[in-house]
Amino acid sequence: MSESVDPAQMDLGTLDRSFTAPVQVTAQFQKQNDTVLVHVTVAGPIEELCGRCLERSGRAYAEEFLLDYSAKDQQELDVTDDVRQEIFLSYPVKFLCREDCQGLCPQCGTNLNERRCQHASA
Repeated sequence: MSESVDPAQMDLGTLDRSFTAPVQVTAQFQKQNDTVLVHVTVAGPIEELCGRCLERSGRAYAEEFLLDYSAKDQQELDVTDDVRQEIFLSYPVKFLCREDCQGLCPQCGTNLNERRCQHASA
């Protein structure tokens, strides 16, 4: 099963990140005895707020998850909430726009990636 999902429908946005277009979700279900294994791939463009300089930066988001459920006495299986939780768990604790991000000057707030200020040490 594969479908394009509106990120607002799954409530995937936070204050510091949001998907900028529909998210492609693919799920493959496999039943083994009383267990259902679900291999999920999620992909889409995401925009995140840098934890150092506070600039927004876009990137491609792509993750895979493996979920398992008891299939005993179940006719239907809705994995939406678990997929949403896995997406949130895959978000980095602190996103950086680039590895060498200089951040903001703690005194005047100048973005040190763009220019130096009088407070920046040499």
